[in-house]
Amino acid sequence: MSRPGLLLALGLGSVLLTACGLAEEDSLPTQDIVTSVPWTVGEETSYSILDNDDEVLGTGVLRIDQEDGQLRLSQHYQNPDFDDRSSVLVDAATLKPIEAERTITGKDGVLRIEVHYSDDVAEIERVATEEGKEEERRIDRLDVPEHAYDTGASLFLWRTIPMQVDYRAAYRSMATAVVGKSQENKVTLRVLRQETVEVPAGTFEAWRVEIRAPGVKQTAWYGADSARRLLKYDNGQNTFVLESVKES
Repeated sequence: MSRPGLLLALGLGSVLLTACGLAEEDSLPTQDIVTSVPWTVGEETSYSILDNDDEVLGTGVLRIDQEDGQLRLSQHYQNPDFDDRSSVLVDAATLKPIEAERTITGKDGVLRIEVHYSDDVAEIERVATEEGKEEERRIDRLDVPEHAYDTGASLFLWRTIPMQVDYRAAYRSMATAVVGKSQENKVTLRVLRQETVEVPAGTFEAWRVEIRAPGVKQTAWYGADSARRLLKYDNGQNTFVLESVKES
């Protein structure tokens, strides 16, 4: 699979967003959306990443760790062509971002991104290294509005909303540690219904959540139990399916 394909594994941040969407979602005011944190520190969930023909393209791991009283939400995606590791350090109660980092290692070189949040601004530094070429370094700054979360925490963030039929909420998503231009976008969530989901880890009852942003429509299935683990995720190009859960 090409690099852009698996980069979508990081959610909305790897998609170039363009203006579209439903008027109803556009009119929904943004808010802080974290209502309860359902996980246990040390949880690690592993996924296979499939294409539209259900062929395995790569693997993914989501992990939650504690760091000086805060939470580090990590993602690791890989296939034979490249390795993509990222994490967001967040406030343990609100999941508001403090810093983020990402390293993409491929056959053509390495891209490292560091993000620091302070005083309603995110400062993003990108360093690209490629064999035989000079190192490229770029620093961007992005204003952080109210009700904002880092896009790299999205798959964790969506677990925390009230799971009830037709629940809707909107927030601002900071697409910082992305390959292209950093930007912030409005994201709306809607809990559609409860349904049965079959994945390699087993058969589960799940809440089906629809995610919309400008130009993007995705679907995530979270367990209907108290842990609300991500069971399946369709980002429009690839599908994650849960393989295993490990808790330390």
